[in-house]
Amino acid sequence: MVASSRPGEHDNKRSQSDDDASSNVSEVFSDVESDSDSNTDPDLDSGDSDSDDDGPDDDTNDEGQLPPEYYLAQAESLDVSQLRQKRYADGTQERLDDTRVYWDRYCRHIGVEPLLHWKSISDSDETVRFLYGFFGWRCDIRRGKNGRHCPGIRSKSSLETFWKWWHLVLKQETASALSKETIVKVEDVIALVAKEKELELTRRPKKNMYIEDVAEFARVLLTTTEMTYDCGWQRIQILFFCQLAAITASRPGALLHLRYRDIGLKLIRNPEGGRPRLFIFLKPDFTKRFLGKKAPNEFKIPEIIFDPSLVLSPHVSLLSILFHINGFKSLSKTGPVLDSPEKLYSLRVLDGLGQQELLLKDELSDKFVFCQVEREPTGYRVVLEKRMTDAMVRSRMRRGGEITGFDQVTHPYNLRYAGAKEFNNSDEVSDALQNVILQHADIRTFIRHYEVDVDVDVQGIIRKTGSQTPLVRFACSFSASIDPDRPFKLSAEESKSINELPVVLARQEKVNKRKRKWEDSEAKLQDANMAVSHRFKDCERSLRLQEKLELLEDRTMEAKRRYNIAVRELRNEKQRQRNRRIRENLERYRNEQPVIDLERQLAGKLVNTKVMDTLEHKSSMAPQHLAMIDATLTMPGATLEAEYQRRINAINAMTAFCAVEEGRPTPRTTQPCRRPVPNDDNDELGAPAKRQRHVLEDDAEIALRQAMESVRIKNLSERPTICFLCLGNPNLPLKERTAKHATAGSLTRHFLRKHVNPPWPAKGLKCNVCGMESLAQKADLLNHAERCHGTVVRGRAQGKLTQECQPARFMS
Repeated sequence: MVASSRPGEHDNKRSQSDDDASSNVSEVFSDVESDSDSNTDPDLDSGDSDSDDDGPDDDTNDEGQLPPEYYLAQAESLDVSQLRQKRYADGTQERLDDTRVYWDRYCRHIGVEPLLHWKSISDSDETVRFLYGFFGWRCDIRRGKNGRHCPGIRSKSSLETFWKWWHLVLKQETASALSKETIVKVEDVIALVAKEKELELTRRPKKNMYIEDVAEFARVLLTTTEMTYDCGWQRIQILFFCQLAAITASRPGALLHLRYRDIGLKLIRNPEGGRPRLFIFLKPDFTKRFLGKKAPNEFKIPEIIFDPSLVLSPHVSLLSILFHINGFKSLSKTGPVLDSPEKLYSLRVLDGLGQQELLLKDELSDKFVFCQVEREPTGYRVVLEKRMTDAMVRSRMRRGGEITGFDQVTHPYNLRYAGAKEFNNSDEVSDALQNVILQHADIRTFIRHYEVDVDVDVQGIIRKTGSQTPLVRFACSFSASIDPDRPFKLSAEESKSINELPVVLARQEKVNKRKRKWEDSEAKLQDANMAVSHRFKDCERSLRLQEKLELLEDRTMEAKRRYNIAVRELRNEKQRQRNRRIRENLERYRNEQPVIDLERQLAGKLVNTKVMDTLEHKSSMAPQHLAMIDATLTMPGATLEAEYQRRINAINAMTAFCAVEEGRPTPRTTQPCRRPVPNDDNDELGAPAKRQRHVLEDDAEIALRQAMESVRIKNLSERPTICFLCLGNPNLPLKERTAKHATAGSLTRHFLRKHVNPPWPAKGLKCNVCGMESLAQKADLLNHAERCHGTVVRGRAQGKLTQECQPARFMS
């Protein structure tokens, strides 16, 4: 035990130690005299005086600092109440603003001032009673922003979410929150409102989209024609997004904010010898930042040689994107540069180095990886500056899941749930590393929100009969629910029956009534204008007539506005009824179809199942699309060289497909799973595949040649019905290139909508049918279209374009 010293002894020891330290310092700096010494060197005094004359000290001679008035004014202008709002993301602030709108509506509904009533919110029973009425009103309303119809709150969890958003708004408005005791009372109020309004008490089930499900989903994304894109670039981008989300389990927002500076490509030397391995270095930087910016994770994704499925390879998708935009950095003007997968896979790591970096162009650094496209007169242009929105991804994934046949709604977070589950099950990933990968502060976040399904064989574990976990895992997967016959769409008869519903008929009658009123107002205005112009042709209009005309114009504009509102309401009502009918069909299908299939099997009848053949509509696909499907869905090569050639072919096919403009969606056609065996006598069915393909190619050439001849007019009176620009676009499917419009007028409308009205490219256009490359202005295009191809623009459209394209001349 250590003895404690008395206070006096401690002070003496400290004083003695200070004296010793002082003497030691004096000995070290014995040549430096103290300022108080009477024998001070005059040279030192003069040196000190010289330094005083040089100016102020260093801390007051900082050229970077501004005058004190600037900092005082800056401190005075700070609004402390806005500090919390600055930390919220744009999406969060938008939700807060929407909640504030509901608060304002309710306060005005009950006759109180919204801004003043925030001050009355406190930890009192009056506040709890007020929130009881507020939450009940929120569940009852059926009109949202701008008077639009909304389904209202249907589940308790949605009401709890609304309460949390309102509490955040309260903190913004009053800079204070409710106490824990009041929050407990509010939670009891929510439970009471949920019971009174008969809200759903269970949350929407969360499902894991395992990698096996992603493989099937990606195959459908790649091959389906039931869902088409503006161009092939968008299809490849959605596929690449799903690949990265499944591999990294990153938040969807983090992936959508990826820029090319966050992606690196390197060839890493293989320690075991052989070819170097291509790595993707991925660093998603945009994550939740309310509590401060998080350290980004860098994922290292090596290329899998002999990959059983290239639809899951992010390397193939990324390289096809980069080669399409010519994204690799180059310095040579005349020598070879990295512009093809053949050159990429011929590279090696130099002796003495462990890696070979593949740098991207500097101008791509701030561009988005997942971007948008814009229509141009001859196709689509990739806009790297515009980020793809999460709504685009959600809608595409939802529709892709429906086409695949999944029972559950497919959305991006399904991929994050499954990735987090795999990390948790892996022996290579500890809890700490899992938190780092998922950017969670604690493992309890995963347990509470991500552990969404029990996918182990609990019976086998308890009874020691052998685990059947793989089978249980499949039962929990999306793939177990695949049913291509699931009625996610209405039939033609069901769609027509929507128009006969009483609520739709009432909306239609309202539209007709307002249309007649608008037309009457417009006719009165035209008559008044004609009368005034005829009567006062040579003199100024009187003030009274001018006011009357202005009144008629206002009435006409108001009638038109009300008519447009009625049309929008009719359209929305029809869509609501379609969605309601689809939900009813799906519910009836889930309840009745399994029983029908079961009873047919017991009766010994063949179940009339239908299979989805995504490649059935080959005529509606572009040749580049077919080539990409063939190259991507191939089996692994038998040798290493064959495997690399397989990857090269897939990258080249995807790169060529990026620029292809896709056609309209093809409706699903169903067929029995068992087809009749072709007879030997039937030469057409027994023809070899190569012969059939050759016949199809000959038919395509004949169709193109005939279409080319039809759009080359011999006199100005001819009016073809095929668009010469679409016909000359090799990136379109054959069906779209040779599409015939009903009349010459419909062709003109298509010509204006698709080729003339979009933003004009700086380099102009060229006509591939005639080989002309001098269509620099819209006027040149219109003149060429009328003189050479019989596509005529007249009326208001011509006048508008004449004003737009001055001083260009149009044909008279």
